Amino acid sequence: MMKYRIMKHMCVMLLLSGLVNAQPQHWVDSTLASMTLEEKVGQLFVVEVSVVYAHEEAPAYTYALDMIRRYHVGSFILAGGSILEVPVITNRLQSAAKVPLLINGDMEAGMTYGIPWRRSRGWTERLPAFIPGGGTQFVSQMAIGATRNPRYAHELGRITALESRAVGIHWSNSPVADVNSNPDNPIINTRSFGEDPALVAEMVKAYVGGAQGERMIATLKHFPGHGDTREDSHMQLPVLAFGRQRLDSVELVPFRAGIAAGCKAIMTSHLALPLIDPTNRPATLSRPVITGILRKQLGFEGIIVTDGMQMQGISDNFGSAEGAVTAIEAGVDAVLGIGDIDKGYHGVLEAVRTGRLTPERIDASVRRILSAKAWAGLDRQRRVEIDSIFTIVGSAGSRRISEEISDASVTLLHNAGPILPISRSARVHVVTVTETPSAAAGTDLLNELLPFVASATLTRVSNETGSERFAEIAASIRQNDVLVVGVYLSVIAWKGERRFAKPLDEFLRSLGTAAVPVVLVAFGDPYVLGRLPETSACMTPYNGTYLAERSVARALTGVIAIRGTLPVTIPGRYRRGEGIQLQATTHP
Repeated sequence: MMKYRIMKHMCVMLLLSGLVNAQPQHWVDSTLASMTLEEKVGQLFVVEVSVVYAHEEAPAYTYALDMIRRYHVGSFILAGGSILEVPVITNRLQSAAKVPLLINGDMEAGMTYGIPWRRSRGWTERLPAFIPGGGTQFVSQMAIGATRNPRYAHELGRITALESRAVGIHWSNSPVADVNSNPDNPIINTRSFGEDPALVAEMVKAYVGGAQGERMIATLKHFPGHGDTREDSHMQLPVLAFGRQRLDSVELVPFRAGIAAGCKAIMTSHLALPLIDPTNRPATLSRPVITGILRKQLGFEGIIVTDGMQMQGISDNFGSAEGAVTAIEAGVDAVLGIGDIDKGYHGVLEAVRTGRLTPERIDASVRRILSAKAWAGLDRQRRVEIDSIFTIVGSAGSRRISEEISDASVTLLHNAGPILPISRSARVHVVTVTETPSAAAGTDLLNELLPFVASATLTRVSNETGSERFAEIAASIRQNDVLVVGVYLSVIAWKGERRFAKPLDEFLRSLGTAAVPVVLVAFGDPYVLGRLPETSACMTPYNGTYLAERSVARALTGVIAIRGTLPVTIPGRYRRGEGIQLQATTHP
């Protein structure tokens, strides 16, 4: 009798499970069947939208409504806003749309939409000294790679997803699955977990599990791999002379891992691989790369989305209409950030009407997009409850995890003397080096140092600082016991060459013969350590956030243990896997 009851219960559960699984599929089928060709084509476009507050009659908001009503767009990518503006505006847009919208965002370092606030002079000290203003901020992916701990990549994905879903974002353009094997890469750099394909694959797999466990669509990028380029595809078309053997052994390793983990989306890259596709088309527009490798050989069945179509790797050679049509011909499902939506949309419509694209080809992509919306639960609930945001986003628990990751990432590569940890009796002078003037660089570093040294002062310099100021700094160095020089050099789209002006470059090169011990900290690009003199101590947290500044200060003074290891090679200086381990010596 007991055996019969167990079997009956199992049958009921299987039946209910089948009904639950059938409901989203029924929604996908019925929604697709009800759509006109114009509505289907609109689903293929991901359009930028600003979610900064604007009156309902203001251009920013009426533009978004126009995208929904005229072009039936299926998704929006957020182009700025704040933590409460995102749900308020996207809720309204969801109400205006016939089919639920996927809301997409670039969230490689967490769901950080917000406006940081610092207490200034005149405000009561009962106010907090600093409010991040948004969700939980994380360090760079390369910093997580330096921890060698996949749990941290999982937590990055999980917390980002939890907070994103709370404010109405369903789809993140992360993680970066590129293997940064080229130290001169101007656009990937610290956005990658590292140069070891196996490590990157392990971290990508963990991130996907964390993010999609909280029902946020994870996107591996930039297929088939952007880690060995010397050009920024935002500005020009990189050409890589790689064949399949090289791709299989390096670039594709993390993508295979992410696909095996069940990732729901993959973003293409605007780079050419002439040994794979002799037409020299960007991968985004290449059928041999997108359909041949990604769909057929790797077996990926999720959404394939383009990188921004306004990037010069595409826009210099293809118009909006031809670019959109060719991408879909190649096997892409979603066209992101197109320069001219009107031309792109009508170009695809015309391609279907003339037979260049078949209705079945359009239906296949729309079905994938609708299936992703159903997986995210948008067939049942498309709006978010704003009151719940205050109990989810930016919690103390999430912040502690973020700080733990940051502390674990700090990597010490040289420590002559040893100079670290810095003595409590030391007089420390901090110099922050930025490409453009910054009023914030070094603030948290200084504040965290002050309780653990005799004195700490701060000077900020940049590419705009003149030779006279550097002479003054050099003359004052002897008044201190330790000089901490933080170099804030980072990659950013459309930036091009990373360089310092001559007076700044001369100052940095003089550090090797400074009158007092110098601690050189690469806040951001770690490769800068290979281009500057080796000072008394060299370290990197792989990013220049306030998190990194706090962690570096704690590491310098022995408040935390230093345990990071280098996930890349710094040519001529440090090998991958290097890192001096130090135990904590000071009680906070």
